[in-house]
Order: sequence, then C-alpha cells, then structure tokens
Amino acid sequence: MTIPNKPADTSAQLADLIRNRWSPRIFDPTHLLSAEQIQSLGEAARWAPSSSNQQPWHVVFLTQGSKLFQEISEKGLTGFNQAWAPSCSLYAVMLARQTEKGKARDQAGTYFDLGLASMQMVMQAEAMGLKSHFMGGIVPLEIEKTLNVKDHWVVCVIAIGKQASLEAASEDLIARETAERTRLPSESVYSVDKPLS
Repeated sequence: MTIPNKPADTSAQLADLIRNRWSPRIFDPTHLLSAEQIQSLGEAARWAPSSSNQQPWHVVFLTQGSKLFQEISEKGLTGFNQAWAPSCSLYAVMLARQTEKGKARDQAGTYFDLGLASMQMVMQAEAMGLKSHFMGGIVPLEIEKTLNVKDHWVVCVIAIGKQASLEAASEDLIARETAERTRLPSESVYSVDKPLS
C-alpha cells in the first residue's frame, strides 16, 4: 500500500505541521468523521483572527453520504474535481459575508479574513491526521442554490478526509499525487529591508 508523503523541501526550518501539509486528491471514501472531529474543525475556524474581530465567514460542512454532499459533488464542482473530490469525508464550503450592519463589506479584506479561518481549519485537520485540498474549481451559483446561500460570497470548497493509497487510482491521478512539490524562489515571495524592484 503506497500513501505518498511529501514534506516540503524548505530553505529554513519550519514546524512539521507546515512542512507536511500538502493537498492530495486520493481519499478513503469509507472513512467517516465523527461529530466531535467536525466540531473541532469548526472551532478552529471560529477562533481564527479577523479584522475588528468581525469573523465575516460561515462554514457549511457536508458529510460523505449526505444528500447535500451528493448534490454539491454533482453540480457544485467543475471538471476534474468531480472525478476525485467525492471520495473525501467532508466538504467545507467556505462563505464570506457580503455586508456588516447593513453596509457592504470590502471584498478583499473579507476574503483575507476567510483565508485565515480556512487555513487555521486546514492546519487543525492536519493535526488530527487528516488531509485537505482547497478547490477553486466550483460553480458558485449552483452552490448558492443548493445551500440557500444569501448575503455571502461562495469562495471555495475544501475537501477533507483520510488520505488513501495509490493502488486503485487512475494513472492521471497517480501522476498528480506523485509529482514533485514546487514553489517560486524565495526572493520572489519575500524580502527583508528592501523595497520591491
């Protein structure tokens, strides 16, 4: 049984939780999460930092086997995501609130706050021995309709579950799972004590 483990090849020492986090697409479809595990993921998002502590997000968790999980799998995902994502244990549909006390929210700032909540939840999943995969390949209008979403932007869906072995996967999926992890060079991503060139 081959389950890929792909720690990041970093240029500085990082916490193992960060080095070992990556986004597989092969999950165990028989692995179900307990109510307590889902609550832990929700609490991780709830305690994320946000501007003025406004917490402008809502997470809709959809569990493997539920009617809504099936509907999002069929209508709410695009292209290749439809082929692999339904094997995960849980979808976390990430929503960003459009208004605050009757006034329109700044979309960039709201998305930033949601990103913090999303990443905090993903790191909690990693600490629980689970894996996750952010999906931007979604159909927001279908998700809005299915989940009765109002006054929120549908930003992404995160697949969460137990990573599974490569044996039963397609050649295309195996190629993606075993591909080398790459990043832009350090100087393209951060700098110290100098302006941008």
